[in-house]
Amino acid sequence: MALSKWVAVIGMLAFGTVSSIMSKVNFEVRGVNLNGKVVPFHKPWFCVLVMFVGMSGCLLLFVSSLVSPLLARPAKAKESRKYKKLMTDNPSLGGEENAYLQALIDNTEPSEEQEPEGGSRGCTWGSCLGMLMIAIPSAFDLVATVLMSIGLLYVTVSIYQMMRGAELVFAAIFSVLFLGKKLYKLHYVGIACAVVGISMVGIASILSPEQNDTGTKAQQVLGISLIVLSQAIQAGQICFEEHFMKSLDFMKPTLVVGLEGLYGTLLQCLLVLPVAQILPGDDVGGKLENTKDSLHMIFDTKDHIILITLIFTAFIMLFYNVLGMQVTGHLGALFRAILETTRTLLAWLVGLGMYYGNVTLYGEPLGESWNDYSYLQAAGFVILVSGTLIYGMGDEKAREDASGAESENIVIAAGSTEAIDIGGIPATEPIATSFTPTSARRNAYYDFSTAAASVGSIPTGSLLAREAAPE
Repeated sequence: MALSKWVAVIGMLAFGTVSSIMSKVNFEVRGVNLNGKVVPFHKPWFCVLVMFVGMSGCLLLFVSSLVSPLLARPAKAKESRKYKKLMTDNPSLGGEENAYLQALIDNTEPSEEQEPEGGSRGCTWGSCLGMLMIAIPSAFDLVATVLMSIGLLYVTVSIYQMMRGAELVFAAIFSVLFLGKKLYKLHYVGIACAVVGISMVGIASILSPEQNDTGTKAQQVLGISLIVLSQAIQAGQICFEEHFMKSLDFMKPTLVVGLEGLYGTLLQCLLVLPVAQILPGDDVGGKLENTKDSLHMIFDTKDHIILITLIFTAFIMLFYNVLGMQVTGHLGALFRAILETTRTLLAWLVGLGMYYGNVTLYGEPLGESWNDYSYLQAAGFVILVSGTLIYGMGDEKAREDASGAESENIVIAAGSTEAIDIGGIPATEPIATSFTPTSARRNAYYDFSTAAASVGSIPTGSLLAREAAPE
C-alpha cells in the first residue's frame, strides 16, 4: 500500500537521521564481557549482522504482497456469486443487461490470467539465476559496511556521513574505466567539488579536538581512510550491478532489498563471523571479534540495553528502506538524492542538539560539539553537496543528448522508404551514440541499506531499480 508522498518524505528523513545516530550509539552502550568487565559494545562486525537482519525484513513485506491477493480471492468470489444470484433471482433488474450489476461481477470475479504481484508469471531459470546473483553485490555491500562501521568507531556521525560522498568520485572513475562511459564538463566540475569538499571535511575532523566518542588523531585518520575505501568498494558494486544485473525488472524493490539482507545475513553467519574468531585482534581472547563475547554482552547484561538498541536499529533500518522506496517511487531518484543531503545535515544538527542539550549516556555527553574547525567542515559540506548536484546535472545532460540522438535515428528511419547509405552507414543499422544512457549513480550519502537512490536516474531493469514504484 503506497503512503502519501509527504508522509514518506518526513518518515524517511526521521528514520534516516535516527539510523545514523543509532549506528554510533550502538558502539557506546556498555555491557559485561566474558572477563567480567563493563566495556562499550565495540562490535562492528556484529552490528553489521543486525543491519542485514533489518534489511531482510523486506522479504516479509514482499511475501505479504503476494499473499494478500490470494486471501482476498474467496471474498471476491463470494461477492461475485451474490451479484450473479441477484441477477438470476430478480429478472426485473434486467438480468445480464444490467450494466451496473455486470460491472460489479467483473470487478469481483477472480481472474486466473491476472499477473502475480511479484511481477513475474513464474520462476524461470533466468529469474532464479538473477535472484542468486544478488549474492554478489551483497558481498560487496558486506565488506563496505564493515569498513564503514569500523571507521565510525573513530569519527563523529557527521564526518562519517559526509565522507561517504567519496562514492560519487569512485563511481565516476570506475564507470569510465570499466563501463566505457563518457563524462561531460558538468561531471568533471561535480567531481572536483566533491574532492575539495571531502578533503575539507576530513581535514576538519583531524584538526578538531578529540571528543568522547572519537579516537585519537591516528585512529581518526584510520577511520576516515576506511570509510573512503568502503566507498570505493560500493562504487565497484554499482558498476557490477549496472553491467551484469540489468534484467531484474521482474523483481519488486522489496524483494531485491530483502534478498540482499538475507544473503548478507548468511554470509555474516557462515563466513565472516567464523573467520573473525580465527584472525588475531584486540577483542576478548585475542580475537578480531569474539562472537561468543558479543552474545554474552547482549543477553547477560542486566538492563539488556544492548539488546534493546540492536533490535531498535534493525527496525529502524527496515522502515528507512521501505520509506526510501516510497519516496523514490513518488518523487524520483534526484529528489531523493537531495533529501539524503538533508538527512546528513539533520544528523549533524541532532548531534549538536544532543551535546548542548546535555543528553548523556553513562555520564558522558552524546552527540558532538561545535569548534573552530566546524566552520571548515560546514564549508566542505556545502561544496560537497554542490558537487553532488552539479554531477546530477551532468547526468541530465547525458540523458538529453542520448534521447536526442535516439529521436533523430527514429526520424531518419521513419522518413525513409528504402535503405539508403549515409556516409557508408546503412539506414537500417542503428546509429550508436557516444554515451550509454544507463548512468546509475547511488547518491553520495547512500545508507548501507543498498536501497538508496542515485543522483541520476535508475535505468529500467537495473538492480538499482529497487527504488521503483511504491508498493
